[in-house]
Amino acid sequence: MSPKAFVLALAIAALAAPASSQIYKWVDEKGRTHYGEKPPEGVKAVEMGAAPPSPGGNTAPPPQPDWKQKELEAKRQRIEREKKDSQEAARAERSASERAYKCEDGRRRLAMLDEQIRLYDRNERGEKVYMEDKDRPAALATAKRLVAENC
Repeated sequence: MSPKAFVLALAIAALAAPASSQIYKWVDEKGRTHYGEKPPEGVKAVEMGAAPPSPGGNTAPPPQPDWKQKELEAKRQRIEREKKDSQEAARAERSASERAYKCEDGRRRLAMLDEQIRLYDRNERGEKVYMEDKDRPAALATAKRLVAENC
């Protein structure tokens, strides 16, 4: 590239660069308001601030919220909500199952205690230990409580 072409390219680049000049406002002798980058000599001008960007300038639009990020966040929240709902449903199902088991167990015990049959448990050695008559009222109360609470 020749020196003349380089200087010419540099001059064009300098002219094409956006200027950050000030805008001034002044009133002429006829009372008309004018705006410009440079007020005339001897006129009282008010500085208005920086010039607005040119319509053809390379100004980037303001950043918009990333819709993909919002969509991913919404999916994550939905998955967490579904997981929480399924855990609560499983917990409720276990609770209902436990209650049904306790209800049935209480009814079975109550029926056996009402029939006056001999009841027994097994001790740590696996031997039968029969319930004594004095322990029957407490066992009957426990069975009735199980039925009342779970059925």
